[in-house]
Amino acid sequence: MDNDADRIRDIADAVTDLLGFVAGLSEETFEALPVADRRTFRAVKNAVSEIGEAVKALSPGFCARHPGIDWRGIAGLRDIVVHRYFAVDLLRLWPVLTDEFPALLTAVTRELDIGPPRP
Repeated sequence: MDNDADRIRDIADAVTDLLGFVAGLSEETFEALPVADRRTFRAVKNAVSEIGEAVKALSPGFCARHPGIDWRGIAGLRDIVVHRYFAVDLLRLWPVLTDEFPALLTAVTRELDIGPPRP
């Protein structure tokens, strides 16, 4: 569980950061990020990568306790962002960020009752 605890905290931190990066953005604004705000676009890609890498390190038992989370999909998204970054379809990424990642944050913070992410 120690390794899971560390990865859960990593996920909570990265998801919290990511949600902060996209807070207040519309889907249209998000789609324009690669040109309009490259810093935020790169921060989002980095956070997605960190989340996916941490998810890959979670134990199967932890993932099994949260069947509502698409663990495999999140890990695969990391691979797309890292290895096929020119092919990332932002319109397909938007619902993952706005729907699935908040649910992921809820699952990991409830698991450990860790409260707010580390500074």
